[in-house]
Amino acid sequence: MKQNLTCLTVTVGFLLVMASGLPANGQDTISQKSEMLDLKLQLLDSKLELLDVKIKLWESKPKELDVKLEEIGAKIDSMDFDPQEITTKINEMDSFLKEARENEVVRTVEYQPVVTPDPEPVFIPAYKSVIALDPVKLMEGTFCLSYERVLNSRFSVNVGGMATYSTTQGISNYYFSNQSFAYFDAATQMYQPYEGEVMAGGGFNIQFRNYLLANHNERQKAPRGLYAAPQVTYRNMKITGFTREYTEVEPGEFELVDKQIIQHLNIFAGGVIVGMKLPLFKVLSVDIFAGGNIRLSKYKGEEGFTRYKNWFNIDFSGVSPVAGIALGILK
Repeated sequence: MKQNLTCLTVTVGFLLVMASGLPANGQDTISQKSEMLDLKLQLLDSKLELLDVKIKLWESKPKELDVKLEEIGAKIDSMDFDPQEITTKINEMDSFLKEARENEVVRTVEYQPVVTPDPEPVFIPAYKSVIALDPVKLMEGTFCLSYERVLNSRFSVNVGGMATYSTTQGISNYYFSNQSFAYFDAATQMYQPYEGEVMAGGGFNIQFRNYLLANHNERQKAPRGLYAAPQVTYRNMKITGFTREYTEVEPGEFELVDKQIIQHLNIFAGGVIVGMKLPLFKVLSVDIFAGGNIRLSKYKGEEGFTRYKNWFNIDFSGVSPVAGIALGILK
């Protein structure tokens, strides 16, 4: 750039020398122009000097910057740690803190105690007794009414009374019609069938019930819930019927006449039942039970218990199933 300025100055000077050799008639004009050109050259020199100062200043700035960068680099080199390693450590710490915050949030959500409102207490009356009716035995012509008394939260005693009057009429028709009646004929030493008319009598049943869920969380105390009970039953029945047989009315003359048959039957039974008693509307109860009995039947005037009888017969002796439903009133 300095070479360009020098060439420019030489060119301007050459032009001035050439201008001084012009004719005299235009000397005033040339003189004025020359003065103006001098002023312009002086101004140009001033600008050139100012430009030169700026250029030197610009040239010195990068050098100062390089010096400062070298000083900073020397300070960094004199340090005992690696900046990249520090950056790595900082990044690791950030990731660790982030993970710790996430775990803390998870633990807070996981271990935060769940506050549930306390359930409203359910009022369960403390029942002391139950009066129940067995509708299944009505189909046999037997009215069975029982009374259960609670001893404590787990045990109770149930006593039932039975009254029977069964005929071929009414709801006991099916049960009575399917009975096979027979009496022991002492003359022939054989059992003779006959037609039954009425079967009547009474009896009782005693149960000692153990409610199995009394210690359960639901606290189904007696007389509610699942129970098991040994039971003993006794019934005394009078069976009336008739048979037709030939009777000698005159010597050598026989006539077919009706003969009345009356038998007294004693029934002994013992066994175990399992049942479930459910409250209904907090006033009524439904008792569903099933189990088994060993039943022994004996007619008055006969030796030993009956044999070879159908289990559906009232005079059956042997192992028989027991099942039923009782509807009761809780008190």
